[in-house]
Amino acid sequence: MNKRIIAAMPLISIMLFLFFGLYQDNWGLGATFFFLIPISWVLLSRQPWRRLSDIMPLLALAVFLWIGFGFRIWHPTWLVFLMIPLVNLIIDKKIDMRKLVGILVTAAYITIGLITEQWHPTWIMFLLIPIINTIFFPQKTNIIFSKGSMRSKIRHYVIDEERDEE
Repeated sequence: MNKRIIAAMPLISIMLFLFFGLYQDNWGLGATFFFLIPISWVLLSRQPWRRLSDIMPLLALAVFLWIGFGFRIWHPTWLVFLMIPLVNLIIDKKIDMRKLVGILVTAAYITIGLITEQWHPTWIMFLLIPIINTIFFPQKTNIIFSKGSMRSKIRHYVIDEERDEE
């Protein structure tokens, strides 16, 4: 049944897009229903928790746009983007130094913003996250793209995972 829903999701998205565009005159909200295509693939797969952290940025963006276009509430809705690192922390159940840098910079941003009410120029401090992580906590793996490795990765992620789901 899940595969049938996933297969029908593009048509469902088009139907919702046309309904909200033509009958509700809200084309922006209707366009956000195309997010249902990749989201349904993740949520209806065999291991949705493992894939949830991968799809969380797209899911947060979809919720942000649905609430923004649907109810015209943009300002506090940006808080859904904080769910991206929270879901990752909950699923991985560990905090390494790279994640801790993101948590500390976010906490500093919210604290400074609440105290000084200067949200606009202080968002630049989020650029500290990749800078600090690159200098002090580099990733341990190097990605090397070679002909054989790329072919094996595609075979593993695309072909073998399709067989697992059958």
